[in-house]
Amino acid sequence: IDTHSHIIWGLDDGSPDEECSLEMAMIAVSSGITDIIATPHCIPGNFENYCGSEFDAAFDAFRAMLDKEQLSRKLRIHKGMEVYICDSTPEDYDSGRICCLADSSYMLIECDFSEDPWYLRDIVLALRERKVNPIIAHPERYYFAQDSTRYLYDLIDLGCALQLDTASIIGDFGSDCRRVALELLSNSAAQLAASDAHDTSYRTPDMRRAADFVARHFSPNYASLLFFDNPRNIIDGRRLLFRGQTSSGQRSKPSSRFMTDEEYWGV
Repeated sequence: IDTHSHIIWGLDDGSPDEECSLEMAMIAVSSGITDIIATPHCIPGNFENYCGSEFDAAFDAFRAMLDKEQLSRKLRIHKGMEVYICDSTPEDYDSGRICCLADSSYMLIECDFSEDPWYLRDIVLALRERKVNPIIAHPERYYFAQDSTRYLYDLIDLGCALQLDTASIIGDFGSDCRRVALELLSNSAAQLAASDAHDTSYRTPDMRRAADFVARHFSPNYASLLFFDNPRNIIDGRRLLFRGQTSSGQRSKPSSRFMTDEEYWGV
């Protein structure tokens, strides 16, 4: 199940046309994906994909294409967006301009790669006050996380989930992104992994290499959690789990996910 994809044509820097979207859908099906949450960028002043009739029409057109090509039984599409945080993000949620993933309480958010982590923290707190559960898209790609992952653990403490890009896991985004991604995996901090697909050649919907890597180097159960179990929990409106955590909220064994106060403050 892919929870982050720019598969719908004409909305952002992802698929440019219907032909590309169809090919991306075929790649997804051939690689074993059964569900995709389509997440076009929602960036003020750039890709202003806010909720409304035009937004709904784009999803309807994509579903109609899947029906026409007899793919709708093999690939289910769920509505979402990748929200670029700004000062108006909390109010945009209040007014219904931005939405969560698949009618859940989980919102996929991103920020500028050079964003101040404390600004991200402030927006997260405002969303949490509104009972929104933020999912941080590709945290391994932010410069503050590459400088120190302590900020990401702080965001986890605030109730955020971390979603890795599959390209980062296999090294396609460079050594810094992969280093952070592997650290998060080693500490059981990542709860989701997704394709962040934009095209049919470089950033495709095929997640098998990353899933196989996690299964081999960590565990098959962790791969299942990242690529199927937690994505299904989003669609079904259930809580996301950490590696080794049961549905009752208890961990099956201790985890080193959280830093101590001394580690956090560097004292």
